[in-house]
Amino acid sequence: MAKVGIESFLLDCHTNDNMAEIEAAYGIKGFAVIVKLWQKIYSDKGYYCEWIERSPLLFLSQWFGGNSGVDLNLINQVVNHAIKIGIFNESMFKKYAILTSERIQRQYFDVVKRRTEIQVIDEYLLVSVANFKGNVNIIGKNVCRNEKNVCRNSTSKVKESKVKESKENIAYFSNKKLNDVFRQFLELREQKGRQIVGYQIQTLIERLEQVADTDEEKIQAVKNAIAGDWSNFYPVKKGKQDKKTFNDQRQYDYQALERQLIENRDKRRKQQNES
Repeated sequence: MAKVGIESFLLDCHTNDNMAEIEAAYGIKGFAVIVKLWQKIYSDKGYYCEWIERSPLLFLSQWFGGNSGVDLNLINQVVNHAIKIGIFNESMFKKYAILTSERIQRQYFDVVKRRTEIQVIDEYLLVSVANFKGNVNIIGKNVCRNEKNVCRNSTSKVKESKVKESKENIAYFSNKKLNDVFRQFLELREQKGRQIVGYQIQTLIERLEQVADTDEEKIQAVKNAIAGDWSNFYPVKKGKQDKKTFNDQRQYDYQALERQLIENRDKRRKQQNES
């Protein structure tokens, strides 16, 4: 099979406004998500990548280590933002569930123009390949979509990745304790025959963000769900402040108290004698 991807791509020294917006909104981690998506696109399909239900989870597992500080929630936020502002073409994403852009395609076809043959999918093209010097074999895709997946006809065989998802290497959260307890929650659901994958995981993460503010509260919310065998997360009840004991509330001079008691006793005896 002819090679499809390329070994390297150009990255501008000065970021444009769209990339500057991503970095301003999500920091250097957001910038890294976009760059690694470009790496994935150029090295694999060359000018696009599928972005279906399980794609964010696989991307996280394959392109980011456990100590990167990048989690599933961040990836989804960055990609959605990138589509909205045009880093990736919105219509291509909505119609075919792929990430691509004119910029990506121009750079890709410029690099592979010396190859003797390359196959491209007509419906995915945002640029003209009429002037391409090699032998371009354009394939009609006839892509149809439903709510959950993308189906394709026999003109194009999609090779499903048989990547074994290693849950130990997936960082759903940057906080290790939170990540570990969240994994325990997922494993418990799986053991009970209620495996949670893809978009369901993202929904749970968003729910956890809604019900808890701090990592400590999130950890407790997940622990509560595990203990209660719940399928969702709920706000953690704030514990009332511990009541102070009698000794905590006041500082006493016990010698002075003893003198006062003796004086009061002597006064009572004197009054009794006088009467």
